[in-house]
Amino acid sequence: MDDSHLESAWIARLKQGDPASAEEIWKRYYERLVRLARQKLAAGRRRAADEEDIVLSAFDSFFRGAQQQRFPRLEDRHDLWQLLLMLTVRKIADRVRYERRQKRGGGLVRGESAFSAGRNEYAVLGKTPSPELTVEVADELEHLLGLLDDDRTRAIALRKLEGQSNHQIADELPCALRTVERKLRLIRNLWKDSLSS
Repeated sequence: MDDSHLESAWIARLKQGDPASAEEIWKRYYERLVRLARQKLAAGRRRAADEEDIVLSAFDSFFRGAQQQRFPRLEDRHDLWQLLLMLTVRKIADRVRYERRQKRGGGLVRGESAFSAGRNEYAVLGKTPSPELTVEVADELEHLLGLLDDDRTRAIALRKLEGQSNHQIADELPCALRTVERKLRLIRNLWKDSLSS
């Protein structure tokens, strides 16, 4: 059974409350989501709730929602990744909003990293996306991924969007670096044509 069918089976069993399927999904996506959250969180924010806390909260929402049948469009690995991505981005946005509240220092409270000589480790996260924008981005991503004709091309696109280098993608899939570069050119051309039409 290939990965896409395997993940679809996990999703179906997860909706019925199967804990083994939840564990498999956790193993497959946890580290990727932690890397994403780490990139999105400002260094000064990681003391109160680091990226692992964010991802734990996103998975908790996901597992509860799946068992309660709140995700009717959750059918395959692409739906799964988009949903986990959206939940993680929302949790990050919620945490940043919470930290920026005036009673919590309006985002100006700094940890020990502020005293690191000659280093600017305190980066301010830009404007956080609204839930509506997050859904819109997820829908657009679903549309763009639907333009790609095979799972390998979609996997390359998703890994590139996660910030992986071409070498990392080639190692992880595994495939030749030239294949990754060729597929990325194809993806750029398809998406460029789609956005300009």
